[in-house]
Amino acid sequence: MRCGMASALLAVGSIALPVLVGEIACRLAGYRGVEVYRPDDELGWVLEPRQTTVTRAGHLPVRVNEDGFRDDPLEQPKSAGTVRIFALGASTTFGWGVEQHEIYHQVLEQMLNDRARAAGATTRFEIVNAGVIGYNLWQAAHSMRRMGQHYLPDGFLVAYTFNDAWNRFGTLDAQQRDRVLAGVRRKNVLRASALFNWLVEVRARRFGDEAAIAQTGDGSTTTAELAPYRATLDSMVALARTAKLSLAFTVLAARGQGRAWPRQAAMAQAADAGQVPVLDLVPVFGAAGADSLYLARDAVHPSRLGHVVIARLLYSQLCTAAAAAAPGEPATVYRAGCGAAPLGS
Repeated sequence: MRCGMASALLAVGSIALPVLVGEIACRLAGYRGVEVYRPDDELGWVLEPRQTTVTRAGHLPVRVNEDGFRDDPLEQPKSAGTVRIFALGASTTFGWGVEQHEIYHQVLEQMLNDRARAAGATTRFEIVNAGVIGYNLWQAAHSMRRMGQHYLPDGFLVAYTFNDAWNRFGTLDAQQRDRVLAGVRRKNVLRASALFNWLVEVRARRFGDEAAIAQTGDGSTTTAELAPYRATLDSMVALARTAKLSLAFTVLAARGQGRAWPRQAAMAQAADAGQVPVLDLVPVFGAAGADSLYLARDAVHPSRLGHVVIARLLYSQLCTAAAAAAPGEPATVYRAGCGAAPLGS
């Protein structure tokens, strides 16, 4: 028995020691654990509040506030003169591979506030980073409802997520949801490991753009699969209209993408039908020669330059919509940041 126990301890040690050495080596090389998530019965997973970590790509600082957003603390209640917009989406909106102030919606926030100050307006724009890695559109839509009830928003910016082709959360039964929630708990243990995150990065470098596009592309989407996606888009438009909140869509694109995929086209069509501003990035980011707009060896996530380009194009789109909007329409919330006083003021 003693011999068997010694053999078992030796076997465990032979595994644990290399893992420990690997963990230490990865941390000395700059790797860390990445963000962790809290299982959520409705949404599947949400960011664990009050955590400080790094991005998986680039190992850049991530600070998650007490509300569970990668952003500065939110003032509650919202002060007078503040226009609060929530940016909804997945990893691009979260800021994969870039610092917080470099994300497109934070660049947009700075542009709006700079222009408002230059025009002598007292309006302060606050765009909250509500992006969550891995989310699909259904999760973004239900986040929109939750935030509308708790944070007194003035509007939402919704970005295409790339995840609907593989993430079916929202259509799962109770047993399947329980497995997802259990998986979130298990994966948090791995996400805290520098060694695990190094291995993930090595795999990403090995398989590159082709694997990313294979996972995120939805060129083969069927009509049956597209129907609930369209319904979710329509529900977001209806919610914004009923609550009198501004809404805009951004159709993100993959490197080398020649034409819109079915879900991207559906987003643009829903925006047009609902008279919602939409920024279609496929012609710009999917064009040949757009490599500088993406992170190295990454098919979908924008570089710092890419985020700036998105912000500038989105700023133009929002200001055009604000200028054309009638007095009292939700789109006019951006007018002070476009160099014009709000209509009706």
